[in-house]
Amino acid sequence: MNTLQRYIFGRVALLSAGTFVAVVAVVWVTQILTRINFTTISGQSLASVGLAILLMTPQLLALLLPISVVIAMVQVFTTMNSDSEMAVMSAAGVSRGTIAKPVLIIGLMAGLYVIASNHFIEPRASRALRDVLVSIRTDILANFLQEGVFTRLDKNLVIYVDKRLPGNVLGGIMVSDTRDEKTSLIYYAQSGTVGKINGNDVLVMTNGQVQNKRAEDGSISVIRFNSYAISLAEFGSAGSSNFYYPQERETVDLFYPDPDDRVAKNSPAWLRSEIHRRMTDWLYPILYVLIGLVVAGQTQSHRQPRLYAFVLAIGGALGYKGLSYAVFGLSRQNGDLWWLFYAIPLVGISINSFMYWRGITLGIPDPVMRSFDRAGEAIRKVRMRHARARAA
Repeated sequence: MNTLQRYIFGRVALLSAGTFVAVVAVVWVTQILTRINFTTISGQSLASVGLAILLMTPQLLALLLPISVVIAMVQVFTTMNSDSEMAVMSAAGVSRGTIAKPVLIIGLMAGLYVIASNHFIEPRASRALRDVLVSIRTDILANFLQEGVFTRLDKNLVIYVDKRLPGNVLGGIMVSDTRDEKTSLIYYAQSGTVGKINGNDVLVMTNGQVQNKRAEDGSISVIRFNSYAISLAEFGSAGSSNFYYPQERETVDLFYPDPDDRVAKNSPAWLRSEIHRRMTDWLYPILYVLIGLVVAGQTQSHRQPRLYAFVLAIGGALGYKGLSYAVFGLSRQNGDLWWLFYAIPLVGISINSFMYWRGITLGIPDPVMRSFDRAGEAIRKVRMRHARARAA
């Protein structure tokens, strides 16, 4: 890279790192604050939640790093436009390829990290996270449940506690379990507690009843009990602690799953979708960089608001990422849509590359700018009238 390219590379890389650290710090603080009640229960809970948040970080890194690069690019290039640096480079005959090369290198570096994260880092961190959550399940049920709040432990599993009593006793318990499509279970109990029986973590409910509704004929049966114990294994997302979802498995395990694995038997398209997602995620940082180049990487009028460039660049990046999530959900049901994983980023890269190298700039049309100017002038006049009225 020449001096100009190193200048652009350094500014974008430094600001990307600063933005990335700031965003990750905000996410960490948010995660801690949402679990503050749980983390203050005991030192063990605090350590467990801290480890869980740490294990969530690799997935956040792969998601936030490309967005941080886009934010940094727009900031650097809009500043260069405001300082007339882009105009000077254009007048000096600096080519678009010269400007694009340093940021494309940064995008490729981010893409390489995404590859490593998807295939090696995230699966292991996600498995470790699930193991941690399984190991602290007792703490979650005993301490994390809040009075008067419906807590969703799984997609079709909800627990409600009316009040907490001294001695870690739960009062007014309701559990709704609809994970089985053939039957719906609702447990009611006056009180209960979480403990261990023969070394197994259980939720023991006393003085209650269980309502069983069959989906076939709608019949309902009610069984009353003085004491009823439910194994906490029943409250896991997968029903057992050694089950791992496709996103938590090594890539080689996705290509060659255990023939007896229930996901491989019942939802083979899910495994294939995860493979294609890992194979294409690295293209999105490059796509985001090209979006940033189209939006802010060319000489523009000072009348173009900086906020507009941020909204357009980040909105475009999130739009493409949203499409990828939608395709993942559809391909889990229909494996024939696998080609969309590759089509979306490649088409996006082609379109934005064509726009940038042809000098097509996205900006606010002049009529819209004039409308903004008139609206701003009207607001200024109203504020002046109010100020004069107060002074009078």
